[in-house]
Amino acid sequence: MITILAFIFVLSLLVLAHEFGHFIFARIFGVRVLHFALGYGPKLLSWMWAKVEFSVRLFPLGGYVRMAGMEGNLIEGHDASPVAFSERFDAKPLWQRSLIVLAGPFMNLVLSVVLLFLVFSLIGIPTGRIAVLDVLPGGPAERSGIRRGDVLLAVDGKEVKRIEDITQIIATSPGKPVTLTLEREEKILEITVTPEWSDTEKRALIRVVFGGESRKYNPFTTLAKSGATVAEWFVLSLLGVLYALVGKIPLEVTGPLGIAQMAGQAAAFGFVNLLAFAAVISVFLALFNLFPVPVLDGGHLILFLYEKIRGRALEEEKKGMIYLIGIIFIFLLSIFVTYQDVLRIVMGR
Repeated sequence: MITILAFIFVLSLLVLAHEFGHFIFARIFGVRVLHFALGYGPKLLSWMWAKVEFSVRLFPLGGYVRMAGMEGNLIEGHDASPVAFSERFDAKPLWQRSLIVLAGPFMNLVLSVVLLFLVFSLIGIPTGRIAVLDVLPGGPAERSGIRRGDVLLAVDGKEVKRIEDITQIIATSPGKPVTLTLEREEKILEITVTPEWSDTEKRALIRVVFGGESRKYNPFTTLAKSGATVAEWFVLSLLGVLYALVGKIPLEVTGPLGIAQMAGQAAAFGFVNLLAFAAVISVFLALFNLFPVPVLDGGHLILFLYEKIRGRALEEEKKGMIYLIGIIFIFLLSIFVTYQDVLRIVMGR
């Protein structure tokens, strides 16, 4: 149940932000919005506001904003609304239509920044350093004077950057004194601790919990770090796609089943972790929607570019065939990623 609720929460939040981007920019440029839907299938809830029909539908696997002048195509059929020509999407300048389309992925990136800002504000910004998160009572660490919040700089004079390294050194040093160089309140300390063998764990321990250090900063610094982190995620994700396409790294894709599983795992560690997970997925969704595939936002932008070069819009029949190709591609991709999810989750491959 937690997995299902976490999946619905994350996906609904991402879709709502994406479609709100299209919606708000359409309104800014005077395009008549006919319908704002969250989900697909039969309506669960529907209401009218400002001449727009809003609805929540049964299957929370997406959403859409329907605008005058963008009601249909060869696949969906035409159902033009009796609105003024100046309020139609297809009557607007190319740059306005492009911004309306780009607003969806843009709002996903904005959502990622907002979510990450909340996460960083609540738990702090990771510094990349190793800290003592907890000291268990009665253990060698407590007897040696190690405190919660101490930052580990070195072990026996050697710099340590990975938690795995310090745990390995301690685990293989039963009865052998180990000198830890620690930072505490901007002071450098050297504390010697002797790991004790644990028959239960089958390794030596000093009874502490190590983890990544996080620090809280003022809101402006936190917001700047959130934006920089989202930009870094976006660039790394784009590079990952490009490297996969040229065969430098293996192609790994995740569909709704995989996202649902990861959402459930994130939720199990707390709501803050679920927000961080949603921030990451929102970046991936923004990038995915920019792919130059018909029916995706990137596909619309490619058609706009073609229109700019050609000097006139593509004929509706040809545009419909292009959309059909895009729908078939998305359908086949959905089957492929679902198959991969089943292998990974159900069969453990």
